Amino acid sequence: MNVTKKGIIYAFLAVFLFSTVGVGFKLAVSQIDSFSVAVMLGLLATLALLLYLVVAGKAGRILPELKTHFWFFLIAGIIGLGIQQITYLKGYQLLPASQVVILFNIYPLLMVLISALFFRERVSFKSVLCVLIGFLGVYILISKGTLLTIDLTIGTLITLGAALSWALFSVLIKHKKFDVEIGMFFFNLFGVLFLISLIPFFPVSFKVSLAEFAGLVYLGVFTMALAFVLWNRALHYAPTSLCSNIVLMTPLLSILLIFLVLKEPIVLSQIVGLVLIVGSVFLNIAVTKK
Repeated sequence: MNVTKKGIIYAFLAVFLFSTVGVGFKLAVSQIDSFSVAVMLGLLATLALLLYLVVAGKAGRILPELKTHFWFFLIAGIIGLGIQQITYLKGYQLLPASQVVILFNIYPLLMVLISALFFRERVSFKSVLCVLIGFLGVYILISKGTLLTIDLTIGTLITLGAALSWALFSVLIKHKKFDVEIGMFFFNLFGVLFLISLIPFFPVSFKVSLAEFAGLVYLGVFTMALAFVLWNRALHYAPTSLCSNIVLMTPLLSILLIFLVLKEPIVLSQIVGLVLIVGSVFLNIAVTKK
């Protein structure tokens, strides 16, 4: 198996786990405020990664890796798992959910742009076109075929800031060599410490039921810790444009899971969006192979 194929597999696995977040939130933790969820998920993901490092025999490499990449781990962690989290959640407070999803999913396009401008990564016009077609599919999927207008408000700017933060984080970790599991541990650690520093400004509650705690464990361990490790590996093995295209399948799979598990209906226009996203992804894979 060549390197690019490994990257594609890792990207699809990460996307599947990312896609289960909506159902997981709806089934288990929808009654908990979003900031409390973000803090608890950050803590659980950090603990899960630390436990993994100990079991995998990497505990002795944690401090040396931190000394080598301290500022990178600190800055990238605050950007990707601190600023991104708080701006993304704030976007949901200020805008309808559909607008937040569409605006945030601009980040794959921003990844391609940042990689080309600042890291001189070669990106073909066909790959960029595939990402654009995929984003159009996301728009149709979320808007259900209606003309969804988005005004330039503070909520719009904050959500775009979340998209930019995640795009920048993804590109930074792609172009830096470090131990993936140890790196993700420190990204989560510094990200959650940033969120904890904001507790005086945001209400937070750690009172949860057993069922809610089980849901939080799943979300923290699988959709954050494991999914982020897989996403990191995907970025290291496959081109940015291809990963950016594949990750656009996240809202598609999310809606399919919501349809299958929560029995929410799917309209015809959403099927059109689904076809556009899937088509753009496999077209990009074919372009990359060539």
